[in-house]
Amino acid sequence: MNKICFIQAYFDLFDYIIWLDDDAFFWDFEKDIMDFAPKNEHFLSICKSPNFKNLKTYFSSGQFIIKTNDRAKEFLDSVLTLEMEIVKKWWNHDLGYFTNGDQDLMTYLALSDNRFSNKLSLYNYKYFNSRVENLISEDVHIPLILHFTGTVDVKIRNYAWVQQEYRLHSSLISDKYLANYNIFRKKNEKSISKKIIAKFRLWLRL
Repeated sequence: MNKICFIQAYFDLFDYIIWLDDDAFFWDFEKDIMDFAPKNEHFLSICKSPNFKNLKTYFSSGQFIIKTNDRAKEFLDSVLTLEMEIVKKWWNHDLGYFTNGDQDLMTYLALSDNRFSNKLSLYNYKYFNSRVENLISEDVHIPLILHFTGTVDVKIRNYAWVQQEYRLHSSLISDKYLANYNIFRKKNEKSISKKIIAKFRLWLRL
């Protein structure tokens, strides 16, 4: 539950907090993710799972925007105190894959707790939960956020392909935008994908 604790640590410092898992990257810098911030009585904006995937979930807690009000604080506290066994007994196959993590707890509270139901903005996945397939084959569009999912080896392979195919910095940000912050790639610099793969192989040997 580190994600929830991290957000709580900064909760009182901001009006909104945007959470991205470390396998999600901003892709389209011409769009403003705050266009999808929670409005009116809603406290959380979050995306559905892609409809072309065999393995689906009700929504993805890998990236979301939370409004730092009292209801949101109560929601986060509830995620930490809710017993997973209660959620497991309540879960049904229509909700998709059970991850055994914060995502399931958040789904339970969003759907079954009157304090939070109808207080979420649930967006189509392609608003800020796009996948590598969306660049090349499935429902092709320009992602706002590119989310790498699957097993570790699948994530590494897809990340390396995207970086090399689009000739991007390790952050997957184009040189055009990096130059605005005086960040430049060295010509002889190893790609981050090779470093990640090397570290992963080392970890397997330990």
